Amino acid sequence: MSDPLDDAETPSGPNASVQTGRALDAAPKWSEQLQQRFGLSLQPDLVSWFDDEVWRTPGNGEFVVAVSPETLLKPIPDPVWPPLMPPNFLPLVGSHAGDWLCLRLADGEISASGVTYDLCHWYHGGGDWLPWGSSLAEALLFDQILPFLPASDQRHAIPSPMDSGRPTQPGANAWQDWMTRWLPDSVRPIAEEQSWRLGGTDWIDRLFDAGVCNVAIACQLVIDALSNELNRRLMPADANRMGIAWNDIMRWGFDLRSLPADIANRLRDEGVAQAEAMDPAQQDWQRIEDLCERAHGLAPELAWAAELLGYCRLQRGDSVGATVAFLKSMRCSVFTDQSVRLRTHWATSGSDGMAKFGAYWLCRENNSQPESWDHLLCENGGSLLAVANAVPASISMAEYLDCLQNRDGGSVRSRLTTFFLDQAGQCAGNRANAEAVRCLYAAGWDLGTEPMTLYADLLGRLVDATQAAGWTSHEILARMHRDCFRKRYGI
Repeated sequence: MSDPLDDAETPSGPNASVQTGRALDAAPKWSEQLQQRFGLSLQPDLVSWFDDEVWRTPGNGEFVVAVSPETLLKPIPDPVWPPLMPPNFLPLVGSHAGDWLCLRLADGEISASGVTYDLCHWYHGGGDWLPWGSSLAEALLFDQILPFLPASDQRHAIPSPMDSGRPTQPGANAWQDWMTRWLPDSVRPIAEEQSWRLGGTDWIDRLFDAGVCNVAIACQLVIDALSNELNRRLMPADANRMGIAWNDIMRWGFDLRSLPADIANRLRDEGVAQAEAMDPAQQDWQRIEDLCERAHGLAPELAWAAELLGYCRLQRGDSVGATVAFLKSMRCSVFTDQSVRLRTHWATSGSDGMAKFGAYWLCRENNSQPESWDHLLCENGGSLLAVANAVPASISMAEYLDCLQNRDGGSVRSRLTTFFLDQAGQCAGNRANAEAVRCLYAAGWDLGTEPMTLYADLLGRLVDATQAAGWTSHEILARMHRDCFRKRYGI
């Protein structure tokens, strides 16, 4: 199988006049062809990206190779990787580690108000994704600043090779110049001066104030606020030698306040970690809560922000606020939880683990009845905006949790897929076509489904449902993902 980046590295235009940038009046621009192909309106920066052929030159960050417009115009573009890549994602720029910066279509009803897409980092190792900005220019800016943010060594669950050839001077790269030109006026000086290379952190506050890359920056700062020396020192071999379950070690390292005194004494007596490595003061939980509240307000479809917000509220005694946040986190796909980087994955593994962090805590700590949860959400402003990558608001959380717990045994993923497919059928029967689409997204991309062959039928259903809902861009991308899946897996 060919490397999908090979196609992006050696593009050729559909005709010489367009390819060379000297388009004749009769030759449509790249952006016009792409907008017609995908039924969407590109933001001005993407129009420039394609028509000015910035994509032809190599980048200067981790994401260095752009997908050519000719590739995107093909019926089956090689860089599209269903089913781990959700069917409302379109890859635009790749890294040599296999990750992609993708255009992510907004919910079809939100698109009607003018917000059509954002740019996300899609991780090839597991399918997690995280919004990096509202535009490609913002996403490329975050790619530049990420190595200079706190805890940058934890930017990947598994470290990925970085391009060591980054230019150190402004103007040394075409992507840098293009990105700077298309950033908002309020932050353009940061890019022009490459302030991140000059030391200090005031530029981070300026980006926050301008609303640029806020969610991605917040995630990185939360990782830093959670960091502690115990996590850096303890290894599975230490836990195994001491007869301590590694899942317990991960749980205590997530929140040092939970580390039992007898375990701390053992770790110290055996020379594994000194007292300062276990000091809870290393973690700033108020900062974590503030950052997660901000990120959750900006992107309510992201599990990690709602999960940690709920945890922070629970630990300071706000049980109602915690319940609301956990319930909202349960509507978010597990592919948005950043669980390894944020060290919440102990709650989803082990003998008492749950598929979602919020569900773990609701079942463990909550005294309210599941039947009251939806009413509680409404009372506390907990309704979730329409989002194509989240469990629809029409789904009862009590029913959802019952599927998630799966007391009858078998595969939780299969049980949830069946549940969402049934819900999608009911919605379609009631002509609630938009909700049917959201249910189908959840059927395949809330927890994922199995076996993989089911995605062939699921993507086909999604094509029909998006067509019925009038979500044209979603229909086109779903059809492309379906065709790519069939070709790649022969199904």
